[in-house]
Amino acid sequence: MSPLTRKQSITYTSNLGGQAKNMAAQAVPAARNAGALATQQAAPLARNVAAAVQQGADSAVAWATPYVGAARHWAAPRLEQSATALTENYAPKISDALKAAAQRIDYVEPKRHRIGKATILAGSALLTAVGAAAAAFSLRHRNGNGPGYTADGQVATSPDAATSAGSINDGYGPDDRGKPDAEGNGHQTIV
Repeated sequence: MSPLTRKQSITYTSNLGGQAKNMAAQAVPAARNAGALATQQAAPLARNVAAAVQQGADSAVAWATPYVGAARHWAAPRLEQSATALTENYAPKISDALKAAAQRIDYVEPKRHRIGKATILAGSALLTAVGAAAAAFSLRHRNGNGPGYTADGQVATSPDAATSAGSINDGYGPDDRGKPDAEGNGHQTIV
């Protein structure tokens, strides 16, 4: 390569760097201006879009209003019929089921069986009387003064004493009592 060509390429390269710097210096303000311009243009566009959306919504409401009214007019009597059917048919069954469930799970406190004072007093008097009679009977027989005994505590052998003692005749005659028995090995028969 010749020196002249070389010089041109260096000059051309140095001019390119300067041109790039100039373009960059111009691009920064242009970008700032473009951003400001876009912002200025976007605000009215956004307002226009909002107005367009509002207008579209208003027209959709205007279109749908008669259909909504017709749907409400159709649905109202059917809802009322459903409510009546539920009240007449299912509500009593549900109510009965709930009442039955409530009765099944209700806790009933067990009744206390209280004994009255009169019952306690009557029972005490009866027990006292029975105890006194048993004690008197026991004392009489222990001392030998009971029926069927003589005054000296011996067993009475007379038929009148045996009968007055309240013994039961078990097939032996009154004279047989107190006599030795043949099978008893000489012991007295006890009735």
